[in-house]
Amino acid sequence: MPENNVINVDEIMEQIRAEIKSKGLDSSMLSFEDVPFDKETAASDVEFSPALLKQSMDYLGARNQLEPYKQLTGNPVTVFIKKVIRKLLKFYIVPLVTEQNAVNYHTSNAVRQLGSYVSGGNGIDELTQRIEMLELRQDEYRRETDALRKKLNALAEENKALREKV
Repeated sequence: MPENNVINVDEIMEQIRAEIKSKGLDSSMLSFEDVPFDKETAASDVEFSPALLKQSMDYLGARNQLEPYKQLTGNPVTVFIKKVIRKLLKFYIVPLVTEQNAVNYHTSNAVRQLGSYVSGGNGIDELTQRIEMLELRQDEYRRETDALRKKLNALAEENKALREKV
């Protein structure tokens, strides 16, 4: 990469400031606090919370199916126009809602499965107990093996001594 392509940040900032000034914008026009967003959905808790998982599972379970049509309100002419539009768009809306309902159902099911997996402890306690038991057995087998090796060596020595006598 050529070394003469140095980026001058101060020069870029001056260009940006000049462009802002030429457009007549100022800093009081909009701040991040003025941008609307749902703080409940924007905030993500880093720590795991079983209560929050349960709350989310309940919410998904209760609201995983969408209805393609809502109750029409308004004066009779407006309701009639809405019905005509609804019938014209039915071929497009119903398959979308059906597909979204399937996605919502499987997402809800996956979250319930994860909740069951987390709350069940994943069988970690059982596996830990089994590992401890197997380690105890392994130690016992090592002691038995060492004792059998000693006996085998003693018998080998005795056998060697008897062969030398013969």
